[in-house]
Amino acid sequence: MTDVKKMTEFGSQEVLDLVSYAFQWELNETNIKRYRKLAENSWNYGSYDGDGKLASQIMATIFDVNFHGTSYPMAGIGFVASYPEYRSQGRIDRIMKQIIKDCYEQKIVLSYLAPFSFAFYRRYGYEYTFERTVYEVDAHQWPDGKKVNGTIQRMNWEEAQPIIHEIYHQLPRHQKGGLIRQPWWEEIKFVLRRPYTFAIYRNEAGVPEGYLIYFIEGGRFDIQEWGYLTANAYQGFNRFIVSHADSVAQINYRPGFDGEVLQANAAKPLAHYQVRPDMMARVIDVEGFLKSYPFTLKKAGGFAIEIQGDEYAPWNNGCYEVTIENAQHQVTKTTATKLPKATLSIQRFVQLFLQAQSLDSLVFFQQMETEKEAAVMIQENLPDGKPILEDYF
Repeated sequence: MTDVKKMTEFGSQEVLDLVSYAFQWELNETNIKRYRKLAENSWNYGSYDGDGKLASQIMATIFDVNFHGTSYPMAGIGFVASYPEYRSQGRIDRIMKQIIKDCYEQKIVLSYLAPFSFAFYRRYGYEYTFERTVYEVDAHQWPDGKKVNGTIQRMNWEEAQPIIHEIYHQLPRHQKGGLIRQPWWEEIKFVLRRPYTFAIYRNEAGVPEGYLIYFIEGGRFDIQEWGYLTANAYQGFNRFIVSHADSVAQINYRPGFDGEVLQANAAKPLAHYQVRPDMMARVIDVEGFLKSYPFTLKKAGGFAIEIQGDEYAPWNNGCYEVTIENAQHQVTKTTATKLPKATLSIQRFVQLFLQAQSLDSLVFFQQMETEKEAAVMIQENLPDGKPILEDYF
């Protein structure tokens, strides 16, 4: 009999007590409301001791993500916590096994998480996939730009939400593995987290082309999110940010890293910035993932992918034939193949197919094996661009 149970009461006091202890959360009204709203939209798991006391818990929040036009269901793992007296008893391991199994049965194809330890979560099939650029800059060092026409208006969340929602989902950078955001998540992210300021840029015709979400605290101008559909929207907000240089000491911005560095366009580029590892991903269902995968279909033919060593999702192990013809692709799981084949682990599979690492890099560092014909087929048919994730759970 397992000690793992799927909770039916969301945000109960025993759960809040564990969250407060593990994450040093102040259980004020806003934090309680935020947690309970998240829990209502999540699967909540607990591990209980022999006396029925909650010992460990994990939350799996179900989202959809946009990957180059394909919508995948994704489980975001968060609030992984145990009381110290129950650690090293395998409780988190048993919960993770149950979550992965339940996701597969419910046809959840992907899972993301923010690791406290990359090594710890690799055992569950997750791998470092997303990166983040970190700008923490003396305010007077932030690069200025040209003046543009258009107007910027600060407004409350109720006015800004539909504009931000629409612009966010139009931006190509959020279509490389980013969330398809629902209003309940936007409320958790932008309303219940802290008192953000919301600003909208409109062009000369009054059409919204960008948004900026930020807060000012302790002498810092902290940019939570910056979206722009045009160069003018970018330049307009850049000058808006610079206009705060005499009233704050530091400007902070931490966008998802896609290989582009915005300051390359600045007259005086910043001397220091950082690209750091961020969140991890894993494929729960390789067959379902490949069947919906947005192959570019540039090169017709066939190849096979063999997954080895997926201990926590053993249904993924095996060989998958992918054939591309007549601008369509088909996937078949088989026990043997005559097609040129690439062999790799579930961790390297997610890095390759989400484009976090190139095939050439994986081969060079001996992290996958591939026949030349399979390598050519895969490279020709993968979509371009590093994956980007602006959300955290």
